Amino acid sequence: METRKVLENLGLSDGETKVYLALLKIGTSPVSKIKEESELHRTTIYDFIEKLINKGLASYVIENNVKFYSATHPSKLMDFVKEKEISLNNILPELIKLNETNEEEIKIEILKGKEGFKTLLNLILRTKKDLHGYGIDETKFEENFPIDLKHFLKQEQKLGIKEKLITFKNPEFTYDVPHVTYRYFDKEFFSPTPWFAFGDYVAIMIWDPLTTILIKSKELSEGFDKQFNLLWKIAKK
Repeated sequence: METRKVLENLGLSDGETKVYLALLKIGTSPVSKIKEESELHRTTIYDFIEKLINKGLASYVIENNVKFYSATHPSKLMDFVKEKEISLNNILPELIKLNETNEEEIKIEILKGKEGFKTLLNLILRTKKDLHGYGIDETKFEENFPIDLKHFLKQEQKLGIKEKLITFKNPEFTYDVPHVTYRYFDKEFFSPTPWFAFGDYVAIMIWDPLTTILIKSKELSEGFDKQFNLLWKIAKK
């Protein structure tokens, strides 16, 4: 992923990112040098620097009544992320309590695009429940989410989550990991729409446009599992 995009995902604005990267590149410098490197207006640079200082990502020294600014070591970004994580953990019980208070018996969400699919992966890891899937063409998953799924499968294995997946005969690609088991049907009986069940959830994926329909319903999930177990018995190893 592009460096600037990662920094912005961490919570830095576009201007803060430009100033921070400029400082890393040119080292301790006055605003005039930062202006040349970042191509930002001088007045806005002061504002961005102040925000970076408040986040612990920049500092300054004064020499001959002139301020010279520098970026803190990039490892400080990990501290910045950890501080945000600690802040979130402090309020997480309250947020969960609010969610449970308003939780409906059946909940349906539409998750759009690749970010929506990442939301699904994170939910699977949080539930820590085994996953059953039907209509799985791993070639498509690998083409669309190679990095995300590599990380997900490692985390899934650490948590002891097991997958049973039904695909088609002689697929071009499958994941060679010990906690994922495949069985297949002949391609003429294969559905290209992936279904998943885990815990109290059922997820249905549509490839074009990439959309995930997430349904929270214990009854529906149990019903899917009954059908899946029947298909698993007759599917070929």
